[in-house]
Amino acid sequence: MEEIKSERQKMIDGELYFAGDPELATARKFAREQMKLINREEDTQIRRQLVEETFGSTGTGSYIEPSISFDYGFNIHVGKNFYANFNSIFLDICPITIGDNCMFGPNAQLYAATHPLHPVKRNSGLEYGKPITIGDNVWLGGGVIIAPGVTLGNNVVVAAGAVVTKSFPDNCVIGGNPAKIIKEIELDDNKQSPLMSQRDKIDTLDKKIVALLEERMEVVEAIVAIKKTSDTQILDTTREQDVLAKVATYVQNEDYQEVIKETYQGIMDASKHFQQKQLD
Repeated sequence: MEEIKSERQKMIDGELYFAGDPELATARKFAREQMKLINREEDTQIRRQLVEETFGSTGTGSYIEPSISFDYGFNIHVGKNFYANFNSIFLDICPITIGDNCMFGPNAQLYAATHPLHPVKRNSGLEYGKPITIGDNVWLGGGVIIAPGVTLGNNVVVAAGAVVTKSFPDNCVIGGNPAKIIKEIELDDNKQSPLMSQRDKIDTLDKKIVALLEERMEVVEAIVAIKKTSDTQILDTTREQDVLAKVATYVQNEDYQEVIKETYQGIMDASKHFQQKQLD
């Protein structure tokens, strides 16, 4: 027998839920009372205790400046030695998990909440969220916005004012709107062999290529949706040849032209396979 979920559990699981549910309304009311107590308390020890009572979990040595705003509190989990500067905002519809030794600048905003795109669903009071996960040793600059569903790896530094709309791996500095990788963070000062140095460059390039491939697959998904409604065939040989011909013109070093065309043929073959699975 299928278990019937409460609206609270649907919310935590990232499913559509009714925000006006009485249990959730009561939880939000309690959260606002806790916010007032936390933000008005001048004694740092008592304020820390209030935070520990309100959050889902807290590590030792955490310190949060007033003011802080959140939806529920119980979906916020912070590791040890966490520090948040003034005016933090946590929309914790889904879990917001923060690792050890993290620092947030003033006006840091983490949005695990979002709304349906369809206006009828949105106006009906249905909402949903996506969890946010922050690794260890992460530093968010002032005014940073983290969008729903984002995961940041360990040792990531986010430049002030960045809007982070997608996930990023360990050991990088990101910034901008939308945020992109600005530089890699080198943790090992020991001199590397020439081979390892070149392999590190390959790893860095692979991260960028994967990010671009993800963007390409998002477009492929949109194409699948169009093909579903228009009953269009997956394979379009003319389009394939056009793409390969264009790719060849983009290659500046002629020695690489053939291998890059073969690589793109593989990408398109994988894309066709993905499209077929989606249509099936």
